[in-house]
Amino acid sequence: MKIYASSFNPRSADIAANAENIIRLLKTAAPQADLVLLPEAALTGCPLYDLFEDKRIIKQNLDALKEIAKYTKDIACVLGYVDYLDKQPASAFAFIHKGKITKFFDYETVSFQGQNVMICPGNMAQYKNFEDADLVLNPCAIVYRQGETPARIESLKKAAKKAGAPLLSLNLLGGGDGLVFDGVCASLNRKGEYTFVSAPFKEQSFVWEPAERTEPFAFKYDEMQELLEALTFSIKDQLNKCGMDKAVLGLSGGLDSAVVAVLAARALGGESVWAVGLPFRYTSELSKQLAEQLAHNLKINHERIPLYDAFEGVKAGVLHISSHPKDLTEQNLQARLRGTILMTLSSELGAMVLSCGNKSEAAVGYCTLYGDTCGGLMPLGDVYKSDLYKLAQYINKDKEIIPQGIIDRAPTAELATGQKDQDSLPPYPVLDKIIRAYWEEQLPAAEIAKKYKIAKDVVAYVTARIDGNDFKRRQCPPVTQISRFALSERLRPIAKKIEPQW
Repeated sequence: MKIYASSFNPRSADIAANAENIIRLLKTAAPQADLVLLPEAALTGCPLYDLFEDKRIIKQNLDALKEIAKYTKDIACVLGYVDYLDKQPASAFAFIHKGKITKFFDYETVSFQGQNVMICPGNMAQYKNFEDADLVLNPCAIVYRQGETPARIESLKKAAKKAGAPLLSLNLLGGGDGLVFDGVCASLNRKGEYTFVSAPFKEQSFVWEPAERTEPFAFKYDEMQELLEALTFSIKDQLNKCGMDKAVLGLSGGLDSAVVAVLAARALGGESVWAVGLPFRYTSELSKQLAEQLAHNLKINHERIPLYDAFEGVKAGVLHISSHPKDLTEQNLQARLRGTILMTLSSELGAMVLSCGNKSEAAVGYCTLYGDTCGGLMPLGDVYKSDLYKLAQYINKDKEIIPQGIIDRAPTAELATGQKDQDSLPPYPVLDKIIRAYWEEQLPAAEIAKKYKIAKDVVAYVTARIDGNDFKRRQCPPVTQISRFALSERLRPIAKKIEPQW
């Protein structure tokens, strides 16, 4: 038996195009394989969110499934779609051969070419009994999470060993709405040894023959490289699926915008990236020089648009209300003017604005609504500032792409004379410890202070900022999710009061 596997990248809800691509794959595979394996949600795309319950989408995908079945005369197919289970929409799978559709919602064993083929969707760790399987297929749509690949690898090895049968695992490929699927395909022999692992975040197809004698594959895991590829792919796929091919961002000379610029250049090519310096009276010459050097290194488009005239014009327009605007008001005005200019360029160029905020800042609201939070995607919104330094060093591991001066300088928004982030926040290593403990581990404030030996007033200040800024996080762009604790995925009331637990 020969199996044609494809790291399929469907567009969410685009049933007609997805079905057309599946039929094209069946025609391509038929002369060289016996069965096509496609991942979970191949027909509908993922995520669907509330469209998962849209009757029109479900009907369209059921009709498309019947159309696909017409092309299985000479080849079988396994794919994921949406169907009804007890009158409720559910993730479903189909084994199709000679026009006959076998539907299932859990694991299923089918007889094909004299073999018992066990189809096990999702996470292989959940399966304990493999009956008399001659072959195990694992179509899935497992979201990428930083650092979790080794556990997934181990679960596949254990399953193949327990089944005593060859195993082929295929994950969905895609990067829409902040979710990232790596599209990895992996084959194992009956001993649980890897015989092949495909590169992540790339569209690819290949033929696999379970009975073929293959030398064990030496799987090597590089967490930072995988993270870099995931963040890059999220930008590329989000823009592609939104019908765009260019990105624009504010390039400040700081670390966050530098990393986003690198990701955008990797995803789209430098010629498709517009990096815009938006200097004001507080912007240092060092910031301008570092931004210019980075743009040169990346070969991206670089412009400078000063804020002076726009700032004075808006300020003059509100003098009848307040003749002495507060310092914070002026700082927010700078950020919002930058957002306005970037969104104007977005309209003019047909480019998506990439917000350069990170998880540490978003968690405590160290950002300006309709300013640095504007955009179509926040690629670093699930990356802590402390981890950004590690990522920047990794980017520079072979040669200096991000000027070392950007990495070494003290973080600053440059919204006031001599301003530093540490004027408003604890040092980022301390801040990130508090956020992780409070947001991810859900520890009481007193326990955080004790566990990390951090002053109570510092813990109280940070946790109060976290609780007081849900209104900002609710209005941020979609965040590329790389963890189980993305800020955008936890829905909390805006009008609330949470008592600190001391």
